[in-house]
Amino acid sequence: MHKVTHGMISLGLNIVAADDDERSSLELFFGEHGWSVDSYADAGELIRAARRNANPVSARSGKKAAAGDKNGNKHLLIYSVPETEEAFQKEKDTLSMYLRKNKKVQLILIIPGEFHGGDKLGIELGARHILFKPYSYKDLEEMLSRIATGLGKRRLKQSLNPNKEIDEGFDQIIGESPKIMEVKELALKVAESECTSVIITGECGTGKGSLAKAIHEASPRRSGPFVEVNCAAIPRNLLESEFFGHEKGAFTDAREEKAGLFEVADGGTIFLDEIAEIDYALQAKLLKFLDTRTIRRVSGVEFLPVDVRIISATNRNLKEEVAQGRFREDLYYRLNVVEINLPPLRERKEDIRPIAIEYVSRFAARLNKGGVTISEEALDALQEYHWPGNIRELINVIERAVLLNRSGKIKPEDLPIESTVGASGTTPNGAPDGTPNGTSGTTPNGTSVGTSSLDIEKEAGTVRIDFPPEGIAIDEVEKGLIIAALEKSGGRVTEAARLLRLGRGALRYKMKKYGIDADEFKYTLV
Repeated sequence: MHKVTHGMISLGLNIVAADDDERSSLELFFGEHGWSVDSYADAGELIRAARRNANPVSARSGKKAAAGDKNGNKHLLIYSVPETEEAFQKEKDTLSMYLRKNKKVQLILIIPGEFHGGDKLGIELGARHILFKPYSYKDLEEMLSRIATGLGKRRLKQSLNPNKEIDEGFDQIIGESPKIMEVKELALKVAESECTSVIITGECGTGKGSLAKAIHEASPRRSGPFVEVNCAAIPRNLLESEFFGHEKGAFTDAREEKAGLFEVADGGTIFLDEIAEIDYALQAKLLKFLDTRTIRRVSGVEFLPVDVRIISATNRNLKEEVAQGRFREDLYYRLNVVEINLPPLRERKEDIRPIAIEYVSRFAARLNKGGVTISEEALDALQEYHWPGNIRELINVIERAVLLNRSGKIKPEDLPIESTVGASGTTPNGAPDGTPNGTSGTTPNGTSVGTSSLDIEKEAGTVRIDFPPEGIAIDEVEKGLIIAALEKSGGRVTEAARLLRLGRGALRYKMKKYGIDADEFKYTLV
């Protein structure tokens, strides 16, 4: 009997099952399919065997341990969870310790049907697959085929590039802020456990689709298809057919049978964007799929098994949708095994600079403007903006700036963001709406500022403005405030920017706009 190999790499596994009959049955099944197998009654026995020898002797056969790494560890661990949660808790720590020490070992959990929280246990332990009892040997056979192929490719790739991490999918998620690093860390854990349903939440434009794609690319399913579905873009009366397919004659114009998107995604990942948009009836059918992992086409009679991971996304509060009766509570909990919330761009402003620089480079190459760069002042202006449209808006601003640029360097005046009011009633720099460019209409110390015939005063937190009969242009007000701040700071731009609650780059842009020279105020410190 030959061992399962891929790329000249033989594959082995350990089986841990307390029940003698189950253990023997699994050992026989995997052995017949070419895997080199060792089996143990519990996780403690597995660890003791690994400690006895760098190349341990099989506890059952006395033979040299099955194929694995240089320490005798196997590529795969099949762990059958004990029938009672009490029994499992006794050796959960032992199993976790083994997995921490053998991070390259992939875990398959076999879970009793009455065991609560199986999906959450899978993500906690980093399981690649979960099988719920009763399961069929056909399920095991299909799973083995995918695992053998995936493991072989991965081991061969690592043998050629031993220092390369298997997290390439996250290269497209730009940023090093604490918040986005937390997102990446959780997403990578989720990616390693392909059995888990994931829901991604966040405002429009935060990059939910990119994160879903990254999870797929970093997962064992990366060689399978990634199918993206915008539930809001498909008419509700067609969603079921799009999801599950239809038979010939199922409805008018159904002239031939059609595979649904779930079938197309078989072996990979399906990303359901705007999941809150599907109607209540279809929610029930989606829940049925999650329970059975089978689909039935519209007007079909046959149930077709489909192996697909579901990643969903929404910018709505699904708990509120459940409370309002618009979203099924049982479906919510099945989809929300792990929730990943993407923060808005305004909450991770330190990522704006690297995102902008990266996309300037990309668009410059795509639009044949290879020499275009972005100035520090423009980066400062981007940093000050509130970004109600999040990353999508930032990318659009960068693309426009690169496309229209003629000088080779993007400057603040090239960015179409200055007069845009941000989200939550704030101006681009985050100041309260209704004030000129976030300056609160006054110097920070509350003294009056003379701007032509206009007086502005701040008393007890209230801004008072005495308009002249003839009125005044808002640009004159802004110019007067900048001059007053420069006078106050003795021409120091950084200090003037602080007084006006502006970024230094944004202030320099406004000074250039109004023809103001900071040097003229360097000896007027008041």
